[in-house]
Amino acid sequence: MAARRFFVVVRWVLLAQLLAALIAGLLGWTMAGGLSGISALLGGFIAFLPNLYFAWKLGVRDDRRTARQVVGSLYGGELIKLLMTAVLFAAIFQVPGVRMLPLFGGYIMGLTVFWFALLVRGVNL
Repeated sequence: MAARRFFVVVRWVLLAQLLAALIAGLLGWTMAGGLSGISALLGGFIAFLPNLYFAWKLGVRDDRRTARQVVGSLYGGELIKLLMTAVLFAAIFQVPGVRMLPLFGGYIMGLTVFWFALLVRGVNL
């Protein structure tokens, strides 16, 4: 079996999202101190990790799958992605000292990558 390779666009968006998480952490660190930077970085990772799972599940080409299998994988992957996001937030909320505003700022910054990355890259879908 051949190695799993992400589509070029999926790989590019994941890298952009990881970069956004790192930038959010750096911005939080420089603007409000170390704890805010870590909180913003954790928020970015809460956005990145479930999307990495989703991309691993669906962002690779497999010509052997039928349309029904692809749609089933899409719904199942999205459900697991949402559950992972909820579990990650619940786990982070248990950490003492986490700052909520930078956490949500980093999360939103990670999410906006999907909205803007394809526009910036000029990808034709």
